[in-house]
Amino acid sequence: MKLFINLIFALVFIVLGALLTARFEFTNSADAQQVGQGRTAAKLPTAGDFYDTGEGHSRFAVIAKRALPAVVNIKTERSVEYHYVSPFDRFFEMDPFFEDFFGRRSPQRQQPRTRKHVQRGEGSGFIYSSEGYIMTNNHVVEKADRITVRMQNGDEFDAEIIGNDPETDLAVIRINRNIGPEEVLDMGDSDALWVGDWVIAIGSPYSLEQTVTVGVVSAKGRSGLGIRQGPVFQDFIQTDAAINPGNSGGPLLNIRGEVIGINAAVNAQAQGIGFAIPVNMARVIAENLKTDGRVRRAYLGIMPRAIGSAEKEVYGLKSDQEGVLIASVEDGTPAAKHGLEVDDVILEMDGRKIRTVDQFRYDLASYPPGSSIDFKVLRRGRVRNIKVTLGDRSEFIASSEENETAEKDKEEIMGLELKEINEETKKMFNISVDNGVIVTDIADDSVFRGKLQSGDVIERIIVSGEHLDINGIEDFRKAASMIEDGKRNYVVRFVRAGRSENVLIRP
Repeated sequence: MKLFINLIFALVFIVLGALLTARFEFTNSADAQQVGQGRTAAKLPTAGDFYDTGEGHSRFAVIAKRALPAVVNIKTERSVEYHYVSPFDRFFEMDPFFEDFFGRRSPQRQQPRTRKHVQRGEGSGFIYSSEGYIMTNNHVVEKADRITVRMQNGDEFDAEIIGNDPETDLAVIRINRNIGPEEVLDMGDSDALWVGDWVIAIGSPYSLEQTVTVGVVSAKGRSGLGIRQGPVFQDFIQTDAAINPGNSGGPLLNIRGEVIGINAAVNAQAQGIGFAIPVNMARVIAENLKTDGRVRRAYLGIMPRAIGSAEKEVYGLKSDQEGVLIASVEDGTPAAKHGLEVDDVILEMDGRKIRTVDQFRYDLASYPPGSSIDFKVLRRGRVRNIKVTLGDRSEFIASSEENETAEKDKEEIMGLELKEINEETKKMFNISVDNGVIVTDIADDSVFRGKLQSGDVIERIIVSGEHLDINGIEDFRKAASMIEDGKRNYVVRFVRAGRSENVLIRP
């Protein structure tokens, strides 16, 4: 009887299990059918989408095979002069034995000598025109005396710089060679990129030519990166495709094999963070360089500053409003002429809302000089519309370079800040002498502190019987190489208030 009851229980469990299993299968089939019906409109990509149906190679391999003939290796040479003092002169000078045996050596032997050194650099580029035009980074070819372009097949050609733009770190060079259609890359649309899109970087990292790396677009519109000697205008594409030194100037391609960026920078403190210049901007710059050899950009003449969230209420902004603050306005600039003022908040430029300082600078520079732009500004709680005719940024840069050149005439030697004598400095310091160097400042720890003063003109240094006339900063530098050892007395002859005076300097 007990056995019979056990058999009945077993039969019941078997039937229940079969029914449950059948129900699960039915449910899964129905769910799968519903899911399939719901996804027919948006077909998911399959593995076949990333493979060439002919030979089974990856889509990246197909793109690389097409692009590599157009990617070039760029080698540069640049001559650099530097000054040095022979260590043997110092050795003989300091050892009394050699002075007793050979006699005192001529002080002329301790003067700095000039030597030339050839600096070599390397980078990448790509051909974008059948006329032999190559796009690359400015920092790859800047100030190069010789540029050599090496093709995929090993052929090398000398190249000339057509134009360069340090403010975006772009340059165009050219080789004199017949270019076939298979050696020219197609341009894409960097604005059409999505974060997460596949990208391929090609270049010569660490001299490893024709290197291909793959990644995705990690971010767009990166700016304010603080790259040392980097471009002023930044709107980088960020990618995790490996970009290393030597990749600079090479192309960043999309999944169609079109150029959508120019590899430009890496983050040395991180892995998988590289940056490329968007091709839409590069294409415009390259055309300007090809046509005029330079880029003309608009100029406003203000110093913009970001507004923190805590400052919005102070300047009358709503919490959801953005803008940039005018921190200063330069005299004689378009901003000053058309009525922009310090503490104005720029809300819009030509109808486009202003979000960040970098975006404002980038957008402003995209206008050609002479453009009339409507600015919407917030001033003392009221919104105003001001029309400004923009100036030419190149004129501003030229003026800045003149000021930098004037600053280069100033140099610090032995704690003395010195300037060359010219008509400008003669008027500035009210002096009438024509030869010498002007003392403009003296460091607290300088041996000349308390002996000389600002406005003095040093015209001669007397040391070890040698009378060294000082006609400029270079003469003073040579004299300093003889007296900086701190072992000899010397006399400095200078002019103060029209009178010549001598002062003894003890070590």
